[in-house]
Amino acid sequence: MKLVSQDRAGLLPHQRAHGIAAPTYQVRATPAVIEALGQAGATVTPDEGDVYTVALGQTMPEGIVSSHVDGPHCDALRLAWEPKYPREFVDIWKQANWTPCPECGSPVVWYEAGYVPGYRVCTGKLSHHSLVRG
Repeated sequence: MKLVSQDRAGLLPHQRAHGIAAPTYQVRATPAVIEALGQAGATVTPDEGDVYTVALGQTMPEGIVSSHVDGPHCDALRLAWEPKYPREFVDIWKQANWTPCPECGSPVVWYEAGYVPGYRVCTGKLSHHSLVRG
């Protein structure tokens, strides 16, 4: 999965006044991912066991793999060099949430309304537009 720049920037008129904030997720994660997210400015709060609430910062670290696993918190994060979770399968739509903007490295958010499936806009100052490619 990769994000392909659409060579556009900006927001729809009704969103310009509010901007786009980096999202918050509840996920399972390895210690290496937690460290990388913290270094990128994310706020990571432990919940229980290996489950965390992650409020993304201004940048998204490279190399995070997002996958589905068994259990109550089915979204699990690891770095690309780490071993896979048992019974893990990668979902490109989940992976898009953890892939940096190809233009500036900011986190991206879902932005399909008015566009096409797989459309994302980054939370950076210019709100770069991208499209998910599998």
